[in-house]
Amino acid sequence: MRDTGSDHGFTLLEIMVALALVGMVLVTILYTVNYHADLSYENALLTEMYMLAREKLMEMEMKPADSRGRVPDTDFTFINTANAIPDTGIVELKTTISGDGKTVSLREFIVR
Repeated sequence: MRDTGSDHGFTLLEIMVALALVGMVLVTILYTVNYHADLSYENALLTEMYMLAREKLMEMEMKPADSRGRVPDTDFTFINTANAIPDTGIVELKTTISGDGKTVSLREFIVR
């Protein structure tokens, strides 16, 4: 005869609760990983756009002129403007890089 008080093992309810807890932990981990991957992508994108804007401003320092177009080998567009401030010899240079739903604008003043 078998003693029912000495049965070993888990009940179906205990296994289901354990699986539910593991599932919740996995969902949380996947959400966190995806969230941080998106943040990393956005930061890399904004850094690239900032570097392109800096490059465009350096080009404009040599030859201030209005221009617009597409940055080669990228999906970004740029708009460069050069505004001379009357009677001061100062030129305001502004460049705006746009793409992927984001925009980066940089501005500087040079003396001519």
